[in-house]
Amino acid sequence: MVFDVRWVPGPEAVAGMRFLGCVTDQAALVIDLDPDGMAILPPRSPAEWPGFVRLLREIGAGATELADFLDRPGDRRSHLPIGDTGSR
Repeated sequence: MVFDVRWVPGPEAVAGMRFLGCVTDQAALVIDLDPDGMAILPPRSPAEWPGFVRLLREIGAGATELADFLDRPGDRRSHLPIGDTGSR
């Protein structure tokens, strides 16, 4: 299944690994976006975990790259989402 989603996190957004479930806990990457949320769960088959681990590392690297970009001083308005003036 392929889909494209975009969220703008609220001021109380948090992310991290959590255990989900009542009977059998399952580890997941959970992103609480305030007010929305999502969980990225590993594949059921451990044979598929190496590819999932690669994806998680790419997500982490991409998040670090974006954070570093946003931390840099200078005019980044040309890189803001369409329609965003950066006037917040």
